[in-house]
Amino acid sequence: MSLKHVSPLLALLLSVPVGGPRAAAPAPSSCAQAPLFQRYARSGMVESLPGNKVRLTALADVHGADCGTPDCYFTRVRAVFHFAEGKGCRVRQVEVSTEEGGCIPEGDRAPPKREAFFPKGASDVADPALGQLTLRTRKADRALVLLPMNLFYFEDVKAEAPLHTTLPSGEEGEDACCWGASIAESHFRAE
Repeated sequence: MSLKHVSPLLALLLSVPVGGPRAAAPAPSSCAQAPLFQRYARSGMVESLPGNKVRLTALADVHGADCGTPDCYFTRVRAVFHFAEGKGCRVRQVEVSTEEGGCIPEGDRAPPKREAFFPKGASDVADPALGQLTLRTRKADRALVLLPMNLFYFEDVKAEAPLHTTLPSGEEGEDACCWGASIAESHFRAE
């Protein structure tokens, strides 16, 4: 073989893909644009993931040391939503990871927690009429409630305790359990 024939042959060999044809990457989830996620998405808290998953990352004011008073303490909540096959965006389960942060010295922070949460009640986030998505762990000792305007994270709750997302009214006989920590309004971009 002469040298003048090597160059085209080399070019042909370099153009052949190594390892054969590649499969297309899974498409990002269209559920990231669901009505329940819109305010969070506008603030950069929602990420569409391959495999029909959506990740919501938020900072909540939850910590027992100061009774939830807004300050430099926070809990980072990362929730990866897994949706059922079929029409709509019906939540099958959510992998929730939480980690304390802010002013807490490294050695005093609780270890990060990770657990599966499951929907209680209506769970199609694509339904514009869905006003609240409630998720609880299997033991129901932690919960996450998503509203169109805010997210509430609950720790150390009793299995069937009501989950309050408004301030107490002070009425006699009002159940004291359970008050969740929400996203500080300052974490949402001006709308």
